[in-house]
Amino acid sequence: MISIITPTYNRAVLVQTTIRSILNQTYKDWELIIVDDGSSDNTEDAIQPFLADERVKYIKKHNSGQADSLNTGGLHATGDFITFLDSDDEAYPHWLQTVHDHIKEDTGILCVGAMRKYPNGTLTREGMNEFRFFGKTIYLKFTCGSLFIRRFIFNDIKGYDATLRSNIQTDLGYRLLSWLRHSPLKTVVVNDYLVQINVHEGERIRTNWGRRREGGIQFIKKHYGFIYENDKKEIANIYSTIAYSSYKLKQRNESVKYLFKAIRHNPVRWVNYMRVLKYAFL
Repeated sequence: MISIITPTYNRAVLVQTTIRSILNQTYKDWELIIVDDGSSDNTEDAIQPFLADERVKYIKKHNSGQADSLNTGGLHATGDFITFLDSDDEAYPHWLQTVHDHIKEDTGILCVGAMRKYPNGTLTREGMNEFRFFGKTIYLKFTCGSLFIRRFIFNDIKGYDATLRSNIQTDLGYRLLSWLRHSPLKTVVVNDYLVQINVHEGERIRTNWGRRREGGIQFIKKHYGFIYENDKKEIANIYSTIAYSSYKLKQRNESVKYLFKAIRHNPVRWVNYMRVLKYAFL
């Protein structure tokens, strides 16, 4: 069985599309665990009709954030593999069947591609991201809907880090890779685009500059040694992201400070020198 965990908060209309995309899966051995993070709208009423299918489960709790909701779902999951699907996204009908067909006895995690749909209807493909770890280049994708994990591994690494303000998926991915490094279990990549990320006008962490800045600082403090050992240029990328978030928050001094950190770790990335002028004066 595959367990799908969907956290939701005040998305009464959007979550119905997500649920229907699971009910329309060609692969039938699944459970959907919807974790309501204390919604104040009619999310519970919107979900109620779908509970007639015993594979759909609903948990309502006090508001404590996305990471805690994902972990709550993980505690209630019973499948051999778990995955996470946001309540504003949807899965294509062959999503789970394709994943199931690629799972082997020695599969630890499995990643699939995604489509991103913008409000104007434009669709773009999102394949694997490149990582440089343990002396080799690997291609994986840790975002919701794209990552499938053996449940016992998720439990063993203690799930998502609920103290982080952002970057929870990359943080989970780094800890998964560290765990798998000492395991005979393998990573599997399926280069098919099987889920759709729907971009809308609602609140998203991607544009919450305060959370992105704070989460980036937390993330680099937590993983600096690990990243420095494996890919110093990635440290520069993270500092650049913190700098940009600070700039969007009109914190010019902070934005320049983090840009200089980025330059120190990757001095040949010339665009950051231009950004210093922009962030300081424009």
